[in-house]
Amino acid sequence: MTVRQPLSAALGLKRDETVAIAGGGGKSAAMFRLAREASEAGGRAVTTTTTHIFASQLALAPAHLLDAEVTRPRLQALLDEHRHVLVTGPTNPETKRAAGISRGRFHELRAWCPDACLLTEADGSRMHPFKAPAEHEPVIPAESTLVLVVVGADVLGVPLDAEHVHRPERVSLLSGARPGATVTPEMVARVLAHPDGGRKGVPAAARLIVLVNKVETLPDWTPAHETAERLLREPAIEAVLLTTLREDHPVLEVCAR
Repeated sequence: MTVRQPLSAALGLKRDETVAIAGGGGKSAAMFRLAREASEAGGRAVTTTTTHIFASQLALAPAHLLDAEVTRPRLQALLDEHRHVLVTGPTNPETKRAAGISRGRFHELRAWCPDACLLTEADGSRMHPFKAPAEHEPVIPAESTLVLVVVGADVLGVPLDAEHVHRPERVSLLSGARPGATVTPEMVARVLAHPDGGRKGVPAAARLIVLVNKVETLPDWTPAHETAERLLREPAIEAVLLTTLREDHPVLEVCAR
């Protein structure tokens, strides 16, 4: 029987961890889940993005500060009251996205809140479950102590095309798979373990963990287990978690060496 765990427990999350989350769809769910778990455990959490997030997600935090208005006293006061604060740039009404913050501001947030868990979304995927990064991404802060790379298990078995995968041409380049080929555990593992794929921009001292999300959508978990087994052949990847991030106690299984 599967014993489900909170995400923070499965990750061994420290109270003052600096977490960057990249990859496919599920990043926001992971970020806000960790913030909620940290605050419910008596800690504090600051969430943000170095790219952008959907404006509809601003309501997922109990308090929100605009980058242009954030000061150390205001941030500390809101953390005292709510234990979790989201910091973003302004919202673009046309794209319905809130802008990210600069690396400099991220450094300030880390300095201002040394006892808080600081979490950031480091790239976008246009809600696709699987992607390979472009030249300009991910934007992972140098302070990051933990990097999470997310992939949706629902990509396994679908075609490698723009309907199912973000930047399929980059996935094809990194994996060697032809466009339109069926997405396999081998393809996913090659991209996420590649230094220009899932390992791109990860600080040398940071832990790297992969989240295979939406595992509950698979009629058979064998492809997810094969993906995890292949990923763990890369020494830089510490563990692979099989998850269902939108539910409480979202970790279904921890795969490690």
